[in-house]
Amino acid sequence: MTSTQTSSQVLHGRRRASIRLRGGVVVLEAGDVRRRIPAAAIERVDVDGATGRQLTIVLTGDAPVRYRFISRSAPAVREFARAVHRALPVRDADEPQPDGAGLVTEEPLERAAPNRVRLLWWGLAAGYALVLVLLLLKGAGVVPTVLWGESPAPIGAGGLGVHVGWGILREAWLLRTRGITVEGRLQRSHWSNGVEQYTYAYTDTHGVQRERTGSDGGAELVDITYVPEDPEITKVGRRTTGKLVSGAVLILLAGVVLLAGVAFVIVGLVALAL
Repeated sequence: MTSTQTSSQVLHGRRRASIRLRGGVVVLEAGDVRRRIPAAAIERVDVDGATGRQLTIVLTGDAPVRYRFISRSAPAVREFARAVHRALPVRDADEPQPDGAGLVTEEPLERAAPNRVRLLWWGLAAGYALVLVLLLLKGAGVVPTVLWGESPAPIGAGGLGVHVGWGILREAWLLRTRGITVEGRLQRSHWSNGVEQYTYAYTDTHGVQRERTGSDGGAELVDITYVPEDPEITKVGRRTTGKLVSGAVLILLAGVVLLAGVAFVIVGLVALAL
């Protein structure tokens, strides 16, 4: 069966502005204000502009108020206008019109804080590109320029390796020093990317039923070690020496790569300063 109703439509504009139709109410978010415009307050909705990307909502009343909204998609504007038109109440010609502006409610709009991590990455990328251009313009030499240009690769790879290695080392240490071992029973198995995965069910010391899925195991009954403070950290068996060693080795090797990348940066900055 095909439904004749569609999901609520949303238009997006500039500077994070948006307008949507929700339950017979047009919700307009622009600037720092959210306006709720009930259908009873709307006299008509027009599609304006040379490209048909401007939506104009005209309120009822002797001195009608207009709200204009510009979107990138002309078809989306037309569909939104049709949806609002269908939501308008049927009025008699001699029926007095209410003051539409008085039916509109406004409230402050709390915008999410800017993503500081993303801004930091953009700032680092801009700084990297600026230094590279200055090295080329200054003619600082092939070696410093090449080392600076290649520095993001070892820094990124080394930083990622240190991060992954620290996660492995931390989990192994928590399992070793805080882990509790219980018996798990095999529930099912399946193949994923050519590797057989086993799902074991167990009950922790608080009586909570849990499951653990991984490539370790295969037997009907196995020991499951988990960390009570973080039950997502689990392991089949009790041995953690291998994970401790692998995590430490990964941190060591990745740290060398990371230090090499830092050295590349220092060479480039010194060449720029001389």
